[in-house]
Amino acid sequence: MPSIKPQWPHMCVLGFGADLPETDGFKLVKLVYHMNDGGVWRRVVGVEIKNCMVKFLSPQAFVNGVVHWIASDVVVNGGDLWSLVKAFSIADEVFGEIMLPDALVGVTTTNLSIMLFEESLVVVKYGSEIGGDSCEVWVMKQYGVLESWSRLYHINLVAGMEKVVGFRNNGEVLFSTRMNDLVSYDPNSG
Repeated sequence: MPSIKPQWPHMCVLGFGADLPETDGFKLVKLVYHMNDGGVWRRVVGVEIKNCMVKFLSPQAFVNGVVHWIASDVVVNGGDLWSLVKAFSIADEVFGEIMLPDALVGVTTTNLSIMLFEESLVVVKYGSEIGGDSCEVWVMKQYGVLESWSRLYHINLVAGMEKVVGFRNNGEVLFSTRMNDLVSYDPNSG
């Protein structure tokens, strides 16, 4: 097998999902962005990502047979503002887009994360307010329907809580802390 020498500078984003029940297999998708000498992003021939850049080192969420990443429309805002979710159907091998709710559009790259909550797509927005840091958990209640985005929780980050890492079956939110511990937080009781 011939080796492929990577071109520099470039960046990669990975996604992983199951192609069940179609093939009983798994697929890995790798997005590679190359820059030309002028520092401008260009589209690689044969890839249908349509003027979109996925967040570097982005977490991914696998929901409804589709891999999802936080992304930006480089034509509209030069790639600086994160405004959508890029989707890749594992079975069809086709890219698509889901718009974020207005409250999340334009948030800086480090302040958004995507994950799974029950069987729904979730985006977590981190921010600083007077009195401390907080996060908002937004859920897409009906997959693919922009109007179904709803803010599920607004949580003040206390006791060293830093990032949401998942959700428990009882609805509690799991946070990593600055000391690399896990904290289970009940958003109903605080």
